[in-house]
Amino acid sequence: MKKNALLTFIFACIPGAGQMYYGYMRRGLSLVTLFCVASGIGVIIPPILLATPIIWMYAFFDTYDLIRYLVSGSPKPDDFIWGDRIDLGRFKAFTPRGNRIIGWVLVACGVWVLFDSWVAPLLHDLFINLGIEYLYYNLIGQLPTVIVAGLLIYFGIKLLGRSGGGANAMPPYPGEFRDGEGDSQDMPR
Repeated sequence: MKKNALLTFIFACIPGAGQMYYGYMRRGLSLVTLFCVASGIGVIIPPILLATPIIWMYAFFDTYDLIRYLVSGSPKPDDFIWGDRIDLGRFKAFTPRGNRIIGWVLVACGVWVLFDSWVAPLLHDLFINLGIEYLYYNLIGQLPTVIVAGLLIYFGIKLLGRSGGGANAMPPYPGEFRDGEGDSQDMPR
């Protein structure tokens, strides 16, 4: 059954609706769930709101990708984005050093929520009593920007430190002589 191009575009603009319009209910439900969860958590932790445009763009282009597969005669299966069930063991394969990255992200989010709900109001009252309320807005208002900038600089320096001796440094070819090691049998033929 041929679908209306205008309705396809309108539904593609709503995360999950385009997939559902073409009969991919599980895929559409998982995308709308991800979008709503990211939006809900983003209200509490504003940096999480950055995930919503990424999910929206993925859902939009995924609609047209599904159409391409349908037209070619080899439709994709209707699965949830995360598979048929949530298997936490699968996440270990996607994150280096196990789930440490996810753990640190969760710890950072928890610290941010505690700071925003407990420490920031206390600092606000303290700065008002001291008569330097303007300083509070300058410090606390710029704190997320300073933290994100600091993390970007830190991880950038760590990545630069792993470069291994310059752009031209390459690992030795298997079988090459290294510092007098090996014999003629190690030479590539």
